[in-house]
Amino acid sequence: MIKKLISFTIHAHVLLTISAFVFSYGILKLEPNQLEFSLALALAVFGIYNFHRLIKLKNNELQQELIGWYTQNQLFLKYSSVISLFISGILYLVLIIWSTLSTLILLASSLITVFYILNFKNLNLRLIPMTKSFWIALVWTIIAVVIPKLTIGSFQFNDLNFFVLFITLTIPGDIRDSKTDKPGMKTIPQLIGIRNSKILFFVLILVFLLFNYSLNLSFLLLFIVVTLFCFVLFQKRISFKYELLDGLLMLIGVYHFLLC
Repeated sequence: MIKKLISFTIHAHVLLTISAFVFSYGILKLEPNQLEFSLALALAVFGIYNFHRLIKLKNNELQQELIGWYTQNQLFLKYSSVISLFISGILYLVLIIWSTLSTLILLASSLITVFYILNFKNLNLRLIPMTKSFWIALVWTIIAVVIPKLTIGSFQFNDLNFFVLFITLTIPGDIRDSKTDKPGMKTIPQLIGIRNSKILFFVLILVFLLFNYSLNLSFLLLFIVVTLFCFVLFQKRISFKYELLDGLLMLIGVYHFLLC
């Protein structure tokens, strides 16, 4: 029972969904519609990521060890993803203060997501060499940070530093997918190897922390917790360790909520 629950939490992106909610709730601390924007993001993440996995299942692009689980649960994931995306879309439509800028930004992120997941006449953004991580980080930055903060009126230029965090968090996923990603995609692990990708991961995390937070006792605490969390997971020989690194979003959200 516990094993099935863990598998569901990891494979159905429940951990990532919860981490996205906590991250958003933290960085939007005491802002208007904090709960609603966080819920909209979490539902969007659940729907998009599971829908993408179902597309990969259909195209025979999943890792061998995941095929059985997604085949068994694809009906639930299909309907729950559609419902999640529908509710998320309604929330964003209600919450966003519509202007030319917000409309263009949201339209751009939506088109990037669609052309990243689906293949239209051989156009698939994630297959463009060396751009997979960029597209993911860009959409996360827009949906999780830019759109809510623009709507609330608290957006600052240094909020774009979160792009570094999001692009860093794509590295574990690229390491996990290095055996199934097409060689022509030229992801970070394909270009510099798995060991160097892990080193780059720690370097980018450090850069993000240094650029985003003041050097004080709470920063030192955050740095120690994040470093130990990542180091321990990279050393562990468990099949879902790379997915657990998504928990970094949760750590950042908790830090913002409690100490910022």
